[in-house]
Formats: sequence, C-alpha cells, structure tokens
Amino acid sequence: MRVKEIMHHVVKIPFWSSVSEAARIMDEKSIGSVLIEENGRVIGIMTEKDILRKIVAKGKNPDKVKVKDIMNDPVITIDANEDILEASKIMDEKRIRRLIVVENGQIAGKITANSISRNLKYMIVREPQVYTRMEY
Repeated sequence: MRVKEIMHHVVKIPFWSSVSEAARIMDEKSIGSVLIEENGRVIGIMTEKDILRKIVAKGKNPDKVKVKDIMNDPVITIDANEDILEASKIMDEKRIRRLIVVENGQIAGKITANSISRNLKYMIVREPQVYTRMEY
C-alpha cells in the first residue's frame, strides 16, 4: 500500500499566528497538527503535543506565544509513492507520529501513525498468508 493512498490533507498557517489561533483552527478542523508557513514556504510543523508540553505544562499564555516559537523543524517528508511500511519505519526511527507527503517536489498531504495503523489490517488481508504445519 502506498503512502498517497492513505494520506490526509494538510492545513498551513502563517508563522506569526498565535498558538491559541492555531489551536482553534485545529479544533475546528479536527486535526492534530498544522504546517507553519513563511513567505509561501513550509518551515515547520506544530502538533497538539507541542501545545501541551511547550505551552500548557509550562504555564505560558497561548495568546502571546507564536507558533514559530514552538514548532518543530525541519519537517520530515516521504515520497507519495513510498510504501506505508517505509513510512512506519521512518516514524519509528525519528520517534514522530506524522510525515509530510511530497509528490513531484510539492507538499501533497500528510500521513499519520494512526492512518497506517488503521490500514494495516487491509494490507494484511491482501497479502497471501502461507501457513506451515510444524512436524512432530
């Protein structure tokens, strides 16, 4: 199964947006991350986890902190035609839950650990199962 078959759309917000603005957008769209953009170029990603650990846990005011101050960079990408098992391997190695999907040099979407997990059962069913009986 290819990454592009299960990718999601991405939402981009300007780097100068406040964390509270980003959180409102994430809530409205029921998403767990946003890409941070500066001058038409993606410079980072901010997730729910960033808000929790870098704002809430530290007692910071989300109205005063800008997304560029808590975003993660660089953004880790994967080609749209790559296999989802490769995506899973990269996520595991990098200890992340999201990869940005690139197709023809452009951002096409994102893939999440949840989307991989949900689709593995279909992938397993498609693969022929070979069972061998042990000899006694």
